[in-house]
Amino acid sequence: MSESLNEPHRRMGWRGWTVVGVIAALLIGGIAWGVLANNTSGDEEPGATSSPGATASPGPTPTTQPTEFETPSPGSTDPVVKPDTGDEVPLDEPAPAVQGVVSEVTALEAITAGNDIPGEPSGPAIQVTVRLTNDSDEAVDTAGANVTLTYGGDDRLPAAGLTGDGSSVWPASIAAGASAEAIFQFAVPSSPEGDLRVTVDILASAPNVIFVGPRP
Repeated sequence: MSESLNEPHRRMGWRGWTVVGVIAALLIGGIAWGVLANNTSGDEEPGATSSPGATASPGPTPTTQPTEFETPSPGSTDPVVKPDTGDEVPLDEPAPAVQGVVSEVTALEAITAGNDIPGEPSGPAIQVTVRLTNDSDEAVDTAGANVTLTYGGDDRLPAAGLTGDGSSVWPASIAAGASAEAIFQFAVPSSPEGDLRVTVDILASAPNVIFVGPRP
Protein backbone atom coordinates (compact mmCIF):
# COMPACT_ATOMS: atom_id res chain seq x y z
CA MET A 1 0.00 0.00 0.00
CA SER A 2 2.77 2.48 0.90
CA GLU A 3 4.81 1.58 -2.19
CA SER A 4 1.88 2.48 -4.47
CA LEU A 5 1.62 5.85 -2.70
CA ASN A 6 5.33 6.60 -3.03
CA GLU A 7 5.49 5.71 -6.78
CA PRO A 8 3.99 9.03 -8.00
CA HIS A 9 6.53 10.87 -5.83
CA ARG A 10 9.41 8.98 -7.39
CA ARG A 11 8.11 9.68 -10.86
CA MET A 12 7.65 13.38 -10.10
CA GLY A 13 11.20 13.61 -8.72
CA TRP A 14 12.75 12.10 -11.81
CA ARG A 15 10.79 14.37 -14.15
CA GLY A 16 11.67 17.46 -12.10
CA TRP A 17 15.38 16.70 -12.29
CA THR A 18 15.06 16.24 -16.02
CA VAL A 19 13.47 19.71 -16.41
CA VAL A 20 16.17 21.27 -14.25
CA GLY A 21 18.86 19.62 -16.37
CA VAL A 22 17.35 20.96 -19.59
CA ILE A 23 17.12 24.52 -18.20
CA ALA A 24 20.72 24.34 -16.97
CA ALA A 25 21.90 23.17 -20.41
CA LEU A 26 20.06 26.03 -22.08
CA LEU A 27 21.59 28.57 -19.71
CA ILE A 28 25.11 27.25 -20.27
CA GLY A 29 24.61 27.28 -24.04
CA GLY A 30 23.33 30.90 -23.96
CA ILE A 31 26.30 32.06 -21.91
CA ALA A 32 28.75 30.37 -24.26
CA TRP A 33 27.08 31.91 -27.31
CA GLY A 34 27.24 35.38 -25.74
CA VAL A 35 30.96 35.04 -25.02
CA LEU A 36 31.69 33.94 -28.58
CA ALA A 37 29.62 36.81 -30.00
CA ASN A 38 31.50 39.38 -27.90
CA ASN A 39 34.87 38.00 -28.99
CA THR A 40 33.85 38.11 -32.64
CA SER A 41 32.61 41.73 -32.47
CA GLY A 42 35.76 42.81 -30.63
CA ASP A 43 37.95 41.50 -33.43
CA GLU A 44 36.23 43.88 -35.91
CA GLU A 45 37.01 47.20 -34.24
CA PRO A 46 36.79 50.47 -36.27
CA GLY A 47 40.08 51.38 -37.88
CA ALA A 48 41.37 47.80 -38.00
CA THR A 49 43.74 47.27 -40.88
CA SER A 50 43.11 44.66 -43.49
CA SER A 51 45.22 41.55 -43.76
CA PRO A 52 48.58 41.80 -45.58
CA GLY A 53 48.33 41.58 -49.33
CA ALA A 54 44.76 42.84 -49.46
CA THR A 55 44.16 45.72 -51.89
CA ALA A 56 41.28 48.19 -51.79
CA SER A 57 39.08 48.33 -54.82
CA PRO A 58 39.65 51.57 -56.79
CA GLY A 59 36.97 54.26 -56.52
CA PRO A 60 35.26 56.01 -59.43
CA THR A 61 37.54 58.02 -61.71
CA PRO A 62 37.04 61.80 -61.12
CA THR A 63 35.64 63.83 -63.97
CA THR A 64 38.27 66.04 -65.63
CA GLN A 65 37.33 69.71 -65.46
CA PRO A 66 37.88 71.86 -68.55
CA THR A 67 40.82 74.26 -68.34
CA GLU A 68 39.77 76.49 -71.21
CA PHE A 69 36.48 78.29 -71.58
CA GLU A 70 34.96 80.13 -74.46
CA THR A 71 35.17 83.89 -74.24
CA PRO A 72 31.65 85.37 -74.11
CA SER A 73 30.74 87.75 -76.86
CA PRO A 74 30.64 91.34 -75.63
CA GLY A 75 27.33 93.09 -75.73
CA SER A 76 26.78 95.81 -78.26
CA THR A 77 27.30 99.29 -76.77
CA ASP A 78 27.44 102.68 -78.36
CA PRO A 79 30.75 104.39 -77.55
CA VAL A 80 30.56 107.80 -75.89
CA VAL A 81 32.68 110.33 -77.74
CA LYS A 82 33.68 113.46 -75.85
CA PRO A 83 32.95 116.54 -78.01
CA ASP A 84 35.70 119.04 -78.60
CA THR A 85 36.08 121.78 -76.00
CA GLY A 86 34.70 125.15 -77.02
CA ASP A 87 36.23 128.57 -76.61
CA GLU A 88 37.92 129.43 -73.32
CA VAL A 89 35.92 131.61 -70.96
CA PRO A 90 37.30 134.32 -68.60
CA LEU A 91 37.25 133.30 -64.94
CA ASP A 92 34.91 136.14 -64.02
CA GLU A 93 32.22 135.29 -66.61
CA PRO A 94 29.62 132.51 -66.82
CA ALA A 95 30.12 130.00 -69.62
CA PRO A 96 27.56 129.36 -72.36
CA ALA A 97 25.07 126.62 -71.52
CA VAL A 98 26.17 123.05 -72.24
CA GLN A 99 23.17 120.75 -72.74
CA GLY A 100 21.12 123.19 -70.71
CA VAL A 101 23.65 123.55 -67.85
CA VAL A 102 25.39 126.85 -67.17
CA SER A 103 28.67 126.73 -65.22
CA GLU A 104 30.28 129.66 -63.43
CA VAL A 105 33.31 130.22 -61.19
CA THR A 106 31.86 132.15 -58.26
CA ALA A 107 35.00 132.29 -56.09
CA LEU A 108 38.76 131.88 -56.54
CA GLU A 109 40.98 132.11 -53.45
CA ALA A 110 44.62 131.59 -52.49
CA ILE A 111 44.74 129.48 -49.32
CA THR A 112 47.00 127.20 -47.31
CA ALA A 113 45.59 123.71 -47.36
CA GLY A 114 46.46 120.05 -47.19
CA ASN A 115 47.72 117.67 -44.53
CA ASP A 116 44.13 116.66 -43.72
CA ILE A 117 44.94 113.01 -44.46
CA PRO A 118 48.23 111.12 -43.83
CA GLY A 119 50.80 111.74 -46.55
CA GLU A 120 49.02 114.72 -48.08
CA PRO A 121 51.28 117.76 -48.51
CA SER A 122 50.51 121.05 -46.80
CA GLY A 123 51.25 124.37 -48.47
CA PRO A 124 49.92 127.03 -50.83
CA ALA A 125 46.75 126.10 -52.65
CA ILE A 126 43.94 127.50 -54.77
CA GLN A 127 40.30 127.05 -53.78
CA VAL A 128 37.76 127.18 -56.60
CA THR A 129 34.00 127.39 -56.18
CA VAL A 130 31.93 126.41 -59.22
CA ARG A 131 28.19 126.80 -59.56
CA LEU A 132 26.09 124.71 -61.96
CA THR A 133 22.64 125.96 -62.97
CA ASN A 134 20.23 123.63 -64.73
CA ASP A 135 18.26 125.67 -67.25
CA SER A 136 16.80 122.59 -68.96
CA ASP A 137 13.36 121.07 -68.48
CA GLU A 138 14.54 117.94 -66.69
CA ALA A 139 16.99 116.89 -63.98
CA VAL A 140 20.66 116.61 -64.93
CA ASP A 141 22.88 113.77 -63.69
CA THR A 142 25.92 115.41 -62.06
CA ALA A 143 27.21 112.37 -60.13
CA GLY A 144 30.27 112.19 -62.39
CA ALA A 145 30.88 115.93 -62.77
CA ASN A 146 34.35 117.09 -61.81
CA VAL A 147 36.78 120.02 -61.86
CA THR A 148 40.53 120.02 -62.61
CA LEU A 149 43.07 122.84 -62.59
CA THR A 150 46.35 123.61 -64.36
CA TYR A 151 48.77 126.44 -63.62
CA GLY A 152 51.83 128.01 -65.25
CA GLY A 153 50.07 129.53 -68.23
CA ASP A 154 50.66 127.68 -71.48
CA ASP A 155 52.80 125.09 -69.66
CA ARG A 156 49.53 123.80 -68.17
CA LEU A 157 51.07 122.09 -65.18
CA PRO A 158 48.46 119.85 -63.50
CA ALA A 159 47.61 120.71 -59.90
CA ALA A 160 47.01 117.93 -57.39
CA GLY A 161 43.55 117.87 -55.91
CA LEU A 162 43.24 118.06 -52.13
CA THR A 163 40.61 116.62 -49.83
CA GLY A 164 39.69 118.48 -46.69
CA ASP A 165 36.92 119.96 -44.61
CA GLY A 166 36.66 122.93 -46.96
CA SER A 167 35.98 120.89 -50.11
CA SER A 168 32.62 119.60 -51.32
CA VAL A 169 30.96 118.04 -54.37
CA TRP A 170 27.77 118.55 -56.29
CA PRO A 171 24.70 116.43 -55.56
CA ALA A 172 24.09 113.37 -57.71
CA SER A 173 21.58 115.35 -59.78
CA ILE A 174 20.34 118.90 -60.14
CA ALA A 175 16.63 119.45 -60.69
CA ALA A 176 15.30 121.55 -63.55
CA GLY A 177 15.63 125.24 -62.74
CA ALA A 178 17.85 124.57 -59.70
CA SER A 179 21.53 125.27 -59.07
CA ALA A 180 24.26 123.85 -56.83
CA GLU A 181 27.82 124.79 -55.87
CA ALA A 182 30.90 122.64 -55.21
CA ILE A 183 34.26 123.64 -53.73
CA PHE A 184 37.57 122.22 -54.97
CA GLN A 185 41.06 122.71 -53.55
CA PHE A 186 44.31 122.25 -55.47
CA ALA A 187 47.94 122.35 -54.38
CA VAL A 188 49.57 125.12 -56.43
CA PRO A 189 53.11 126.33 -55.66
CA SER A 190 53.86 130.03 -55.46
CA SER A 191 55.80 129.79 -58.72
CA PRO A 192 55.76 129.65 -61.65
CA GLU A 193 53.58 132.56 -62.53
CA GLY A 194 51.00 132.40 -65.26
CA ASP A 195 47.30 132.02 -65.83
CA LEU A 196 45.16 129.31 -64.27
CA ARG A 197 42.90 127.05 -66.28
CA VAL A 198 39.86 125.63 -64.53
CA THR A 199 38.29 122.77 -66.49
CA VAL A 200 34.70 121.81 -65.66
CA ASP A 201 33.63 118.35 -66.88
CA ILE A 202 29.86 118.20 -66.46
CA LEU A 203 28.75 115.27 -68.63
CA ALA A 204 30.59 112.55 -70.55
CA SER A 205 28.59 113.44 -73.66
CA ALA A 206 29.12 117.21 -73.32
CA PRO A 207 32.22 119.28 -74.09
CA ASN A 208 34.32 120.52 -71.18
CA VAL A 209 34.14 124.14 -70.15
CA ILE A 210 37.49 125.88 -69.58
CA PHE A 211 37.85 129.07 -67.57
CA VAL A 212 41.12 131.00 -67.91
CA GLY A 213 42.44 133.85 -65.81
CA PRO A 214 45.15 135.16 -63.48
CA ARG A 215 45.81 133.44 -60.15
CA PRO A 216 44.55 135.27 -57.06
